[in-house]
Amino acid sequence: MKIDHSQISGSRFMFAIAFYLQSSALLTAFVAGITKHEAWLPLLFGIVLAMPLIYLYRTLMVMFPQKDLLQILEEVFGPILGKLLGIAYAWFFITLAALNLQDLCDFAKITVMTETPRLVLALLCVLVAVYAVRHGLKVVTQYGTLFTFVEFAIVLVTIILLSNQMDFQNFLPLFAQPVKNYLHGTHLILTVPFGELVVFLMCAPCVRLSSKDATKYWFGGAAMGMVVLLSVQLRDISILGDTISMFTLPGLVVLRLVNLGQTLSRMEILFAAALMMLLYFKISVLCYASTITVARLLGVTSYKRLALVMSILILTYSSTLYRSSVEHTASAWETTPVIWTPFEILIPLLTLIVAKIRKLPKKAEASACGQEA
Repeated sequence: MKIDHSQISGSRFMFAIAFYLQSSALLTAFVAGITKHEAWLPLLFGIVLAMPLIYLYRTLMVMFPQKDLLQILEEVFGPILGKLLGIAYAWFFITLAALNLQDLCDFAKITVMTETPRLVLALLCVLVAVYAVRHGLKVVTQYGTLFTFVEFAIVLVTIILLSNQMDFQNFLPLFAQPVKNYLHGTHLILTVPFGELVVFLMCAPCVRLSSKDATKYWFGGAAMGMVVLLSVQLRDISILGDTISMFTLPGLVVLRLVNLGQTLSRMEILFAAALMMLLYFKISVLCYASTITVARLLGVTSYKRLALVMSILILTYSSTLYRSSVEHTASAWETTPVIWTPFEILIPLLTLIVAKIRKLPKKAEASACGQEA
């Protein structure tokens, strides 16, 4: 049973992955509080470890074409356990959407809309996201390609403008932290930005890819997002050095240093606009995944009205999560990576192992799908 009948191309799927990862530029700043000027090392380690994880997601998508994550879980683990895991994933996607909505509102309040009530900001974002979700994945991902290139351009231009202020001594000394700090930071990076790509398994029925194309588009999108995250991290450390751990928004601080006369001052506005654009896209994808997941659990084929209900739930949930950004950051350091690990790594890996043991999908189904591809 297919819920969303829209179809997107492989290239659009790739740019959606890239754009989704780019939205984590704010979250990677959390690692600086753990490893300071060496924050780029956990990010690099996380990129390396994310490769087999992305291959795992790609493999599940290819093994069970035209099926989303919940359908895969039910086929592999049976209807009862599959439904229970589906309920857990519904909570996971809704929580991710609520957390990112809170991030967007907090960021907007700090930077460009200081006098606007938080509820108004959240409501506006959710209403636009609901409009996109109601029209399917094709509309949700419509501007992913354009915005990906816009983000690339912004990062490149800011690196060029700030090149005269960069000091590569700020990267030294290397490996001066305790080993546990690198492990902690790497686990955080692996679960928060990269492991969240599991959400795209809910989009699988709307993307028809061969095995070769799936590999190209999954890794192509991930690579583009990773390049931006690493570039931003290296740029900020080269300028701020060890003091990067003192700032909640190091990227904003760095861009305030750009001053080429009246014309090219206040470049931080570009950072603020780009990051809000990125977070909105991420929230839209998560709202879509949450809506499709709940629709699948309820056994309904029409999800348009459900999208509005889910948005209200996410909006309400977001307002109850954390009382301050400090509490949010502490949770991201200590709790979130542990809770996210089963959803992003353990369950998908177990699903693949059980599917291989049970020789799923069935040969007849696999051959039919292979002919379609």
